[in-house]
Amino acid sequence: MMESAKKTSRRSPKFSFKKKPSVEDENKPSSGRDSPTSLLAAHPGGRSSSFFNESNDYDDSSGGEFEAEKRKGKKMTSTREEDEKKMEPAQVAKTFERQWVKIGDMEYDVTDMKHPGGSVIYYMLSNVGADATEAFREFHYRSRKAEKMLKLLPQRKYDAKSHYSSKYNNNNNTNNNSNYQPIDTSDSAMLKDFATFRLGLEKDGYFTPSMVHVAYRIVELMFTFALATYAMAKGYTTLSVITYGAFFGARCGWVQHEGGHNSLTGNIWIDKRIQACLMGFGLGTSGDMWNVMHNKHHATPQKIRHDMDLDTTPAVAFFNTAVEENRDRGFSRLWSRFQAWTFVPITSGVFVMAFWLYVLHPSKVFKKKNWEEAFWMSSSHVVRASLIQFVHPANVSFAHAYGLYALSQWIAGMYLFAHFSTSHTHTKVVEFKDHPSWVRYAVEHTVDISPDRAYVNWLMGYLNCQVIHHLFPDMPQFRQPEVSKKFEAFARKWGLEYTVMTYGEAWKATFKNLNDVGKHYYEEGYERGIKDKAC
Repeated sequence: MMESAKKTSRRSPKFSFKKKPSVEDENKPSSGRDSPTSLLAAHPGGRSSSFFNESNDYDDSSGGEFEAEKRKGKKMTSTREEDEKKMEPAQVAKTFERQWVKIGDMEYDVTDMKHPGGSVIYYMLSNVGADATEAFREFHYRSRKAEKMLKLLPQRKYDAKSHYSSKYNNNNNTNNNSNYQPIDTSDSAMLKDFATFRLGLEKDGYFTPSMVHVAYRIVELMFTFALATYAMAKGYTTLSVITYGAFFGARCGWVQHEGGHNSLTGNIWIDKRIQACLMGFGLGTSGDMWNVMHNKHHATPQKIRHDMDLDTTPAVAFFNTAVEENRDRGFSRLWSRFQAWTFVPITSGVFVMAFWLYVLHPSKVFKKKNWEEAFWMSSSHVVRASLIQFVHPANVSFAHAYGLYALSQWIAGMYLFAHFSTSHTHTKVVEFKDHPSWVRYAVEHTVDISPDRAYVNWLMGYLNCQVIHHLFPDMPQFRQPEVSKKFEAFARKWGLEYTVMTYGEAWKATFKNLNDVGKHYYEEGYERGIKDKAC
Protein backbone atom coordinates (compact mmCIF):
# COMPACT_ATOMS: atom_id res chain seq x y z
CA MET A 1 0.00 0.00 0.00
CA MET A 2 1.39 3.39 -0.97
CA GLU A 3 2.05 5.72 1.92
CA SER A 4 1.09 9.36 1.45
CA ALA A 5 3.61 12.06 0.78
CA LYS A 6 4.71 13.97 3.84
CA LYS A 7 6.68 17.07 4.74
CA THR A 8 8.35 17.54 8.04
CA SER A 9 8.34 21.17 8.97
CA ARG A 10 7.69 23.83 11.54
CA ARG A 11 5.47 26.69 10.50
CA SER A 12 7.36 29.94 10.11
CA PRO A 13 6.88 33.28 8.35
CA LYS A 14 9.28 32.23 5.58
CA PHE A 15 7.72 28.86 4.69
CA SER A 16 4.13 27.72 4.39
CA PHE A 17 3.24 24.06 4.47
CA LYS A 18 -0.53 24.22 4.16
CA LYS A 19 -0.36 22.51 0.80
CA LYS A 20 2.18 20.79 -1.41
CA PRO A 21 3.49 23.27 -4.01
CA SER A 22 2.52 22.58 -7.59
CA VAL A 23 5.08 21.53 -10.16
CA GLU A 24 4.72 24.95 -11.75
CA ASP A 25 5.57 26.63 -8.42
CA GLU A 26 8.50 24.32 -7.84
CA ASN A 27 9.96 25.22 -11.22
CA LYS A 28 10.12 28.89 -10.31
CA PRO A 29 13.60 30.05 -9.28
CA SER A 30 14.20 29.82 -5.56
CA SER A 31 14.60 33.03 -3.64
CA GLY A 32 17.81 31.52 -2.30
CA ARG A 33 19.71 32.04 0.91
CA ASP A 34 23.06 33.79 0.51
CA SER A 35 24.62 31.53 3.10
CA PRO A 36 27.21 28.71 3.54
CA THR A 37 27.18 26.48 0.49
CA SER A 38 28.78 24.48 -2.27
CA LEU A 39 31.77 22.23 -2.66
CA LEU A 40 35.52 21.86 -2.42
CA ALA A 41 35.47 18.43 -4.03
CA ALA A 42 38.32 15.96 -4.29
CA HIS A 43 37.62 14.72 -7.79
CA PRO A 44 38.94 15.82 -11.20
CA GLY A 45 36.56 18.56 -12.31
CA GLY A 46 35.37 20.37 -15.34
CA ARG A 47 32.44 22.29 -16.78
CA SER A 48 30.71 19.26 -18.25
CA SER A 49 27.07 18.68 -18.84
CA SER A 50 25.70 15.58 -17.16
CA PHE A 51 24.16 14.74 -20.51
CA PHE A 52 26.24 16.51 -23.15
CA ASN A 53 29.70 17.91 -22.46
CA GLU A 54 30.68 20.65 -24.86
CA SER A 55 33.68 21.94 -22.97
CA ASN A 56 37.10 21.54 -24.53
CA ASP A 57 38.85 22.32 -21.27
CA TYR A 58 38.76 19.42 -18.83
CA ASP A 59 39.07 21.60 -15.74
CA ASP A 60 37.29 24.59 -17.25
CA SER A 61 39.53 27.14 -15.60
CA SER A 62 39.38 29.46 -18.57
CA GLY A 63 37.58 32.76 -18.34
CA GLY A 64 37.39 33.21 -22.11
CA GLU A 65 37.22 36.78 -23.38
CA PHE A 66 36.88 38.08 -19.85
CA GLU A 67 40.24 36.61 -18.89
CA ALA A 68 41.81 37.95 -22.07
CA GLU A 69 40.58 41.46 -21.36
CA LYS A 70 41.74 41.16 -17.77
CA ARG A 71 45.28 40.34 -18.94
CA LYS A 72 45.18 43.41 -21.18
CA GLY A 73 44.19 45.57 -18.22
CA LYS A 74 40.79 46.52 -19.63
CA LYS A 75 38.08 47.68 -17.26
CA MET A 76 34.56 46.34 -17.05
CA THR A 77 32.19 47.93 -19.52
CA SER A 78 28.43 48.15 -19.41
CA THR A 79 28.29 45.58 -22.23
CA ARG A 80 30.49 43.29 -20.23
CA GLU A 81 28.27 43.66 -17.18
CA GLU A 82 25.34 42.70 -19.37
CA ASP A 83 27.28 39.66 -20.59
CA GLU A 84 27.87 38.61 -16.98
CA LYS A 85 24.27 37.43 -16.88
CA LYS A 86 25.37 34.41 -18.92
CA MET A 87 28.78 33.86 -17.32
CA GLU A 88 29.60 30.54 -15.72
CA PRO A 89 31.32 30.17 -12.32
CA ALA A 90 34.86 29.91 -13.72
CA GLN A 91 34.34 33.09 -15.73
CA VAL A 92 32.91 34.99 -12.76
CA ALA A 93 35.95 33.94 -10.71
CA LYS A 94 38.27 35.60 -13.22
CA THR A 95 36.66 38.97 -12.60
CA PHE A 96 38.23 39.07 -9.12
CA GLU A 97 41.84 40.04 -8.46
CA ARG A 98 42.09 37.36 -5.75
CA GLN A 99 39.80 34.39 -5.26
CA TRP A 100 38.94 33.34 -1.71
CA VAL A 101 37.20 30.35 -0.14
CA LYS A 102 35.74 30.64 3.37
CA ILE A 103 35.98 27.57 5.63
CA GLY A 104 35.06 28.12 9.24
CA ASP A 105 36.25 31.55 10.36
CA MET A 106 39.17 31.56 7.92
CA GLU A 107 39.50 32.50 4.25
CA TYR A 108 41.94 30.75 1.94
CA ASP A 109 43.44 32.26 -1.20
CA VAL A 110 42.91 29.77 -4.04
CA THR A 111 43.88 32.13 -6.88
CA ASP A 112 47.06 30.27 -7.76
CA MET A 113 45.96 26.83 -6.60
CA LYS A 114 45.69 23.92 -9.00
CA HIS A 115 42.67 22.36 -7.38
CA PRO A 116 42.50 18.55 -7.72
CA GLY A 117 38.76 18.88 -8.13
CA GLY A 118 39.08 21.33 -11.03
CA SER A 119 36.90 24.38 -11.55
CA VAL A 120 34.25 23.25 -9.10
CA ILE A 121 36.19 25.27 -6.53
CA TYR A 122 34.74 28.40 -8.18
CA TYR A 123 31.26 27.31 -7.11
CA MET A 124 31.74 28.52 -3.55
CA LEU A 125 34.05 31.51 -3.55
CA SER A 126 33.46 33.83 -0.61
CA ASN A 127 33.84 36.64 -3.17
CA VAL A 128 30.40 35.77 -4.54
CA GLY A 129 28.77 35.24 -1.14
CA ALA A 130 29.25 31.52 -0.60
CA ASP A 131 30.57 29.66 2.44
CA ALA A 132 32.34 26.33 1.89
CA THR A 133 32.53 25.21 5.53
CA GLU A 134 30.04 22.34 5.39
CA ALA A 135 30.98 21.43 1.83
CA PHE A 136 34.65 21.03 2.66
CA ARG A 137 33.84 18.89 5.69
CA GLU A 138 31.41 16.61 3.85
CA PHE A 139 33.40 16.10 0.66
CA HIS A 140 36.77 15.70 2.36
CA TYR A 141 35.71 13.72 5.39
CA ARG A 142 38.04 10.82 4.55
CA SER A 143 40.83 12.81 2.87
CA ARG A 144 43.93 13.69 4.91
CA LYS A 145 45.49 15.15 1.77
CA ALA A 146 42.79 17.82 1.55
CA GLU A 147 43.48 19.02 5.09
CA LYS A 148 47.22 19.21 4.38
CA MET A 149 46.68 21.15 1.16
CA LEU A 150 44.36 23.57 2.95
CA LYS A 151 46.98 24.42 5.58
CA LEU A 152 49.52 25.28 2.86
CA LEU A 153 47.31 27.92 1.24
CA PRO A 154 47.66 31.66 2.00
CA GLN A 155 45.02 32.43 4.59
CA ARG A 156 43.51 35.18 6.69
CA LYS A 157 40.84 35.66 9.32
CA TYR A 158 37.46 36.29 7.71
CA ASP A 159 36.21 39.81 8.39
CA ALA A 160 32.62 40.32 7.32
CA LYS A 161 32.75 44.08 7.87
CA SER A 162 35.71 44.42 5.50
CA HIS A 163 34.33 42.10 2.84
CA TYR A 164 33.86 44.89 0.29
CA SER A 165 36.94 46.99 1.05
CA SER A 166 39.51 47.33 -1.72
CA LYS A 167 42.33 46.97 0.79
CA TYR A 168 40.93 43.70 2.11
CA ASN A 169 40.60 42.25 -1.39
CA ASN A 170 43.75 43.71 -2.95
CA ASN A 171 41.74 45.15 -5.79
CA ASN A 172 41.14 48.85 -6.35
CA ASN A 173 38.07 48.08 -8.44
CA THR A 174 36.48 45.64 -6.00
CA ASN A 175 33.63 47.93 -5.04
CA ASN A 176 32.65 48.25 -8.71
CA ASN A 177 32.53 44.51 -9.29
CA SER A 178 28.88 43.56 -9.63
CA ASN A 179 29.70 39.92 -8.87
CA TYR A 180 30.63 40.67 -5.24
CA GLN A 181 28.04 39.57 -2.69
CA PRO A 182 27.97 39.48 1.12
CA ILE A 183 27.79 36.17 2.98
CA ASP A 184 24.41 35.82 4.66
CA THR A 185 24.76 34.37 8.17
CA SER A 186 21.05 33.94 8.87
CA ASP A 187 21.43 30.15 8.92
CA SER A 188 24.39 30.19 11.30
CA ALA A 189 22.50 28.86 14.31
CA MET A 190 20.90 26.09 12.27
CA LEU A 191 24.24 25.08 10.72
CA LYS A 192 25.86 24.97 14.15
CA ASP A 193 23.10 22.65 15.33
CA PHE A 194 23.51 20.61 12.15
CA ALA A 195 27.20 20.11 12.98
CA THR A 196 26.15 18.78 16.40
CA PHE A 197 23.55 16.51 14.77
CA ARG A 198 26.18 15.18 12.39
CA LEU A 199 28.66 14.56 15.19
CA GLY A 200 26.03 12.47 16.97
CA LEU A 201 25.52 10.36 13.84
CA GLU A 202 29.27 9.87 13.54
CA LYS A 203 29.54 8.75 17.16
CA ASP A 204 26.65 6.33 16.63
CA GLY A 205 28.55 4.67 13.76
CA TYR A 206 26.48 5.84 10.81
CA PHE A 207 29.61 6.86 8.88
CA THR A 208 31.33 3.51 9.46
CA PRO A 209 31.39 1.23 6.38
CA SER A 210 30.37 -2.41 6.63
CA MET A 211 32.58 -4.95 4.90
CA VAL A 212 29.72 -7.46 5.10
CA HIS A 213 27.51 -5.07 3.14
CA VAL A 214 30.27 -4.43 0.59
CA ALA A 215 30.67 -8.19 0.12
CA TYR A 216 26.91 -8.55 -0.34
CA ARG A 217 26.86 -5.85 -3.04
CA ILE A 218 29.75 -7.44 -4.95
CA VAL A 219 28.35 -10.97 -4.69
CA GLU A 220 24.97 -9.69 -5.87
CA LEU A 221 26.60 -8.24 -8.99
CA MET A 222 28.44 -11.47 -9.70
CA PHE A 223 25.22 -13.45 -9.28
CA THR A 224 23.17 -11.21 -11.60
CA PHE A 225 25.91 -11.34 -14.26
CA ALA A 226 26.06 -15.13 -14.02
CA LEU A 227 22.25 -15.36 -14.13
CA ALA A 228 22.09 -13.20 -17.26
CA THR A 229 24.80 -15.28 -18.93
CA TYR A 230 23.02 -18.52 -18.00
CA ALA A 231 19.75 -17.22 -19.44
CA MET A 232 21.56 -16.31 -22.66
CA ALA A 233 23.08 -19.79 -22.86
CA LYS A 234 19.63 -21.36 -22.44
CA GLY A 235 18.19 -19.26 -25.22
CA TYR A 236 16.20 -16.82 -23.11
CA THR A 237 17.67 -13.86 -24.96
CA THR A 238 15.15 -11.21 -23.91
CA LEU A 239 15.35 -12.19 -20.24
CA SER A 240 19.14 -12.20 -20.45
CA VAL A 241 19.36 -8.75 -22.03
CA ILE A 242 16.99 -7.30 -19.42
CA THR A 243 18.99 -8.91 -16.60
CA TYR A 244 22.30 -7.66 -18.03
CA GLY A 245 20.88 -4.14 -18.27
CA ALA A 246 18.39 -3.52 -15.48
CA PHE A 247 20.05 -5.67 -12.84
CA PHE A 248 23.76 -6.10 -13.54
CA GLY A 249 24.48 -2.86 -15.43
CA ALA A 250 22.19 -0.60 -13.43
CA ARG A 251 23.32 -2.05 -10.11
CA CYS A 252 26.93 -1.56 -11.17
CA GLY A 253 25.88 2.08 -11.51
CA TRP A 254 24.50 2.18 -7.97
CA VAL A 255 27.62 0.61 -6.43
CA GLN A 256 30.12 2.67 -8.44
CA HIS A 257 28.26 5.76 -7.28
CA GLU A 258 29.11 4.85 -3.72
CA GLY A 259 32.73 4.17 -4.67
CA GLY A 260 32.91 7.63 -6.22
CA HIS A 261 31.87 9.15 -2.89
CA ASN A 262 34.39 7.05 -0.93
CA SER A 263 31.58 5.65 1.20
CA LEU A 264 31.83 2.01 0.12
CA THR A 265 34.83 0.69 2.08
CA GLY A 266 35.98 4.04 3.46
CA ASN A 267 39.38 3.59 1.81
CA ILE A 268 39.65 6.14 -1.00
CA TRP A 269 42.13 4.12 -3.09
CA ILE A 270 40.12 0.90 -2.86
CA ASP A 271 36.80 2.63 -3.51
CA LYS A 272 38.17 4.28 -6.64
CA ARG A 273 39.45 0.92 -7.93
CA ILE A 274 36.05 -0.65 -7.40
CA GLN A 275 34.42 2.31 -9.12
CA ALA A 276 36.73 2.09 -12.13
CA CYS A 277 36.01 -1.64 -12.50
CA LEU A 278 32.23 -1.46 -12.14
CA MET A 279 31.72 1.72 -14.14
CA GLY A 280 34.06 0.46 -16.84
CA PHE A 281 33.08 -3.22 -17.16
CA GLY A 282 29.47 -2.80 -16.10
CA LEU A 283 28.55 0.34 -18.05
CA GLY A 284 31.42 0.84 -20.50
CA THR A 285 32.10 4.32 -19.16
CA SER A 286 34.55 6.23 -16.96
CA GLY A 287 34.21 6.58 -13.20
CA ASP A 288 36.62 9.50 -13.25
CA MET A 289 34.55 11.36 -15.84
CA TRP A 290 31.39 10.57 -13.90
CA ASN A 291 32.98 12.14 -10.81
CA VAL A 292 33.71 15.26 -12.84
CA MET A 293 30.07 15.74 -13.67
CA HIS A 294 28.38 14.36 -10.59
CA ASN A 295 30.20 16.51 -8.06
CA LYS A 296 29.05 19.64 -9.88
CA HIS A 297 25.53 18.42 -9.21
CA HIS A 298 26.31 17.61 -5.57
CA ALA A 299 27.85 21.02 -4.98
CA THR A 300 24.77 22.98 -6.02
CA PRO A 301 21.73 20.81 -6.80
CA GLN A 302 19.17 22.49 -9.05
CA LYS A 303 21.25 25.65 -9.47
CA ILE A 304 21.20 27.34 -12.86
CA ARG A 305 24.52 27.13 -14.76
CA HIS A 306 26.01 25.11 -11.91
CA ASP A 307 24.15 21.79 -11.69
CA MET A 308 25.12 19.61 -14.65
CA ASP A 309 21.83 17.75 -14.43
CA LEU A 310 19.97 20.91 -15.48
CA ASP A 311 22.17 21.70 -18.49
CA THR A 312 20.37 19.23 -20.75
CA THR A 313 18.69 21.24 -23.49
CA PRO A 314 17.69 20.76 -26.25
CA ALA A 315 17.33 17.05 -25.42
CA VAL A 316 15.13 17.78 -22.42
CA ALA A 317 14.12 20.85 -20.40
CA PHE A 318 13.44 20.42 -16.70
CA PHE A 319 12.35 23.97 -15.85
CA ASN A 320 10.51 26.81 -17.54
CA THR A 321 13.57 28.93 -18.38
CA ALA A 322 15.96 26.06 -19.23
CA VAL A 323 16.35 26.94 -22.91
CA GLU A 324 17.01 30.59 -22.10
CA GLU A 325 19.40 29.91 -19.20
CA ASN A 326 21.45 27.01 -20.60
CA ARG A 327 24.12 27.26 -23.25
CA ASP A 328 22.71 27.98 -26.72
CA ARG A 329 22.12 24.71 -28.58
CA GLY A 330 18.96 25.35 -30.54
CA PHE A 331 15.37 24.52 -29.68
CA SER A 332 12.41 22.56 -31.06
CA ARG A 333 8.85 23.21 -29.95
CA LEU A 334 7.63 19.90 -31.30
CA TRP A 335 10.32 17.90 -29.50
CA SER A 336 9.62 19.76 -26.27
CA ARG A 337 5.93 18.97 -26.45
CA PHE A 338 6.61 15.24 -26.39
CA GLN A 339 9.63 15.24 -24.06
CA ALA A 340 7.72 13.41 -21.33
CA TRP A 341 7.33 10.51 -23.74
CA THR A 342 10.84 10.58 -25.19
CA PHE A 343 12.77 11.18 -21.96
CA VAL A 344 13.19 7.56 -20.88
CA PRO A 345 13.47 5.51 -24.11
CA ILE A 346 15.15 8.04 -26.40
CA THR A 347 16.82 10.82 -24.40
CA SER A 348 18.08 8.62 -21.55
CA GLY A 349 18.47 5.28 -23.28
CA VAL A 350 19.74 6.40 -26.69
CA PHE A 351 21.06 9.97 -26.69
CA VAL A 352 22.73 10.05 -23.29
CA MET A 353 23.91 6.47 -23.07
CA ALA A 354 25.27 6.36 -26.61
CA PHE A 355 27.03 9.69 -26.23
CA TRP A 356 28.60 8.60 -22.96
CA LEU A 357 29.50 5.14 -24.26
CA TYR A 358 31.04 6.08 -27.60
CA VAL A 359 32.07 9.75 -27.44
CA LEU A 360 32.30 11.65 -24.16
CA HIS A 361 33.82 9.12 -21.78
CA PRO A 362 36.30 7.45 -24.19
CA SER A 363 37.60 10.83 -25.37
CA LYS A 364 38.21 12.03 -21.81
CA VAL A 365 39.86 8.77 -20.76
CA PHE A 366 42.33 8.86 -23.65
CA LYS A 367 42.93 12.58 -23.20
CA LYS A 368 43.97 11.95 -19.60
CA LYS A 369 45.73 8.69 -20.52
CA ASN A 370 43.82 6.85 -17.83
CA TRP A 371 44.81 3.36 -18.94
CA GLU A 372 43.19 1.63 -15.98
CA GLU A 373 39.78 2.87 -17.01
CA ALA A 374 40.57 2.35 -20.70
CA PHE A 375 41.18 -1.33 -19.91
CA TRP A 376 37.90 -1.81 -18.07
CA MET A 377 35.91 0.10 -20.66
CA SER A 378 37.43 -1.86 -23.54
CA SER A 379 36.75 -5.14 -21.76
CA SER A 380 33.11 -4.16 -21.44
CA HIS A 381 32.77 -3.89 -25.20
CA VAL A 382 34.99 -6.82 -26.20
CA VAL A 383 34.77 -9.37 -23.38
CA ARG A 384 31.05 -9.10 -22.73
CA ALA A 385 30.13 -9.21 -26.42
CA SER A 386 32.48 -12.16 -26.93
CA LEU A 387 30.94 -13.99 -23.98
CA ILE A 388 27.46 -13.52 -25.43
CA GLN A 389 28.69 -14.84 -28.77
CA PHE A 390 30.33 -17.83 -27.07
CA VAL A 391 27.34 -18.95 -24.96
CA HIS A 392 24.51 -18.11 -27.36
CA PRO A 393 22.96 -21.38 -28.59
CA ALA A 394 22.31 -20.04 -32.09
CA ASN A 395 26.01 -19.58 -32.92
CA VAL A 396 25.53 -15.85 -33.65
CA SER A 397 28.11 -13.51 -35.14
CA PHE A 398 30.13 -11.07 -33.04
CA ALA A 399 28.13 -8.19 -34.58
CA HIS A 400 24.89 -9.85 -33.47
CA ALA A 401 26.31 -10.45 -29.98
CA TYR A 402 27.51 -6.87 -29.75
CA GLY A 403 24.03 -5.69 -30.70
CA LEU A 404 22.63 -7.59 -27.71
CA TYR A 405 25.30 -6.02 -25.49
CA ALA A 406 24.37 -2.54 -26.78
CA LEU A 407 20.70 -3.31 -26.16
CA SER A 408 21.49 -4.18 -22.53
CA GLN A 409 23.27 -0.84 -22.13
CA TRP A 410 20.20 0.91 -23.52
CA ILE A 411 18.14 -0.71 -20.78
CA ALA A 412 20.72 0.22 -18.14
CA GLY A 413 20.71 3.84 -19.32
CA MET A 414 16.94 4.06 -19.14
CA TYR A 415 16.86 2.51 -15.67
CA LEU A 416 19.59 4.69 -14.18
CA PHE A 417 18.85 8.11 -15.66
CA ALA A 418 15.11 7.79 -15.17
CA HIS A 419 15.49 6.82 -11.51
CA PHE A 420 17.99 9.61 -10.83
CA SER A 421 15.55 12.14 -12.28
CA THR A 422 12.85 11.26 -9.76
CA SER A 423 14.78 12.79 -6.83
CA HIS A 424 15.59 16.22 -8.28
CA THR A 425 14.22 17.32 -11.61
CA HIS A 426 10.73 18.30 -10.44
CA THR A 427 11.95 20.47 -7.54
CA LYS A 428 12.43 24.24 -7.69
CA VAL A 429 15.58 25.68 -9.22
CA VAL A 430 18.09 28.12 -7.68
CA GLU A 431 19.07 31.38 -9.38
CA PHE A 432 22.68 31.82 -10.50
CA LYS A 433 23.59 34.42 -7.86
CA ASP A 434 21.72 32.86 -4.95
CA HIS A 435 23.65 30.83 -2.37
CA PRO A 436 21.50 28.62 -0.15
CA SER A 437 23.27 26.98 2.76
CA TRP A 438 24.53 23.41 2.47
CA VAL A 439 21.53 22.13 4.42
CA ARG A 440 18.94 24.10 2.43
CA TYR A 441 20.44 22.95 -0.87
CA ALA A 442 19.92 19.34 0.17
CA VAL A 443 16.55 19.70 1.88
CA GLU A 444 14.78 22.14 -0.43
CA HIS A 445 16.10 20.95 -3.80
CA THR A 446 16.03 17.17 -3.44
CA VAL A 447 13.50 14.68 -2.05
CA ASP A 448 13.58 11.36 -0.24
CA ILE A 449 11.53 8.54 -1.78
CA SER A 450 9.93 5.89 0.43
CA PRO A 451 12.94 5.42 2.75
CA ASP A 452 10.89 2.99 4.87
CA ARG A 453 10.19 0.64 1.94
CA ALA A 454 12.86 -2.05 1.53
CA TYR A 455 11.93 -2.79 -2.08
CA VAL A 456 12.42 0.87 -3.05
CA ASN A 457 15.78 0.96 -1.24
CA TRP A 458 16.81 -2.05 -3.32
CA LEU A 459 15.40 -0.82 -6.64
CA MET A 460 17.21 2.51 -6.28
CA GLY A 461 20.39 1.20 -4.68
CA TYR A 462 19.67 3.24 -1.49
CA LEU A 463 19.83 6.42 -3.56
CA ASN A 464 16.16 7.02 -2.89
CA CYS A 465 17.34 8.93 0.21
CA GLN A 466 18.74 11.84 -1.79
CA VAL A 467 18.20 14.47 0.90
CA ILE A 468 20.26 12.46 3.37
CA HIS A 469 22.79 11.57 0.69
CA HIS A 470 23.32 15.23 -0.22
CA LEU A 471 23.70 16.16 3.42
CA PHE A 472 26.20 13.36 4.06
CA PRO A 473 27.77 12.18 0.76
CA ASP A 474 30.47 10.21 2.60
CA MET A 475 27.93 8.20 4.61
CA PRO A 476 27.48 4.55 3.52
CA GLN A 477 24.24 4.67 1.62
CA PHE A 478 22.62 1.61 3.16
CA ARG A 479 22.51 3.50 6.48
CA GLN A 480 20.61 6.47 5.05
CA PRO A 481 17.03 5.15 5.35
CA GLU A 482 17.44 4.96 9.13
CA VAL A 483 19.07 8.41 9.26
CA SER A 484 16.12 9.90 7.36
CA LYS A 485 13.90 9.08 10.35
CA LYS A 486 16.29 10.87 12.69
CA PHE A 487 16.51 13.87 10.40
CA GLU A 488 12.76 14.47 10.55
CA ALA A 489 13.07 15.85 14.09
CA PHE A 490 15.90 18.18 13.04
CA ALA A 491 13.92 19.45 10.05
CA ARG A 492 10.86 20.02 12.20
CA LYS A 493 12.91 21.94 14.77
CA TRP A 494 14.24 24.39 12.17
CA GLY A 495 11.18 24.62 9.94
CA LEU A 496 12.91 23.00 6.98
CA GLU A 497 10.88 21.91 3.98
CA TYR A 498 11.88 18.24 4.13
CA THR A 499 9.91 16.35 1.49
CA VAL A 500 9.34 12.59 1.54
CA MET A 501 7.40 11.10 -1.35
CA THR A 502 6.25 7.61 -2.25
CA TYR A 503 7.86 5.81 -5.18
CA GLY A 504 4.72 6.29 -7.27
CA GLU A 505 4.38 9.95 -6.36
CA ALA A 506 7.99 10.62 -7.37
CA TRP A 507 7.43 9.13 -10.82
CA LYS A 508 4.19 11.06 -11.21
CA ALA A 509 5.86 14.36 -10.22
CA THR A 510 8.75 13.71 -12.61
CA PHE A 511 6.60 13.08 -15.67
CA LYS A 512 4.13 15.83 -14.79
CA ASN A 513 7.02 18.28 -14.65
CA LEU A 514 8.38 17.05 -17.99
CA ASN A 515 4.93 17.39 -19.55
CA ASP A 516 4.26 20.84 -18.03
CA VAL A 517 7.62 22.28 -19.09
CA GLY A 518 7.30 20.73 -22.54
CA LYS A 519 3.82 22.19 -22.93
CA HIS A 520 5.12 25.59 -21.79
CA TYR A 521 7.77 25.67 -24.52
CA TYR A 522 5.40 24.31 -27.14
CA GLU A 523 2.85 27.04 -26.43
CA GLU A 524 5.07 29.96 -25.42
CA GLY A 525 8.20 29.32 -27.50
CA TYR A 526 11.72 30.51 -26.86
CA GLU A 527 11.81 34.00 -25.34
CA ARG A 528 15.38 34.98 -26.17
CA GLY A 529 14.73 35.47 -29.86
CA ILE A 530 17.02 32.82 -31.31
CA LYS A 531 15.51 31.20 -34.37
CA ASP A 532 13.14 28.37 -33.52
CA LYS A 533 13.96 25.18 -35.37
CA ALA A 534 10.52 23.69 -34.78
CA CYS A 535 8.85 21.75 -37.53
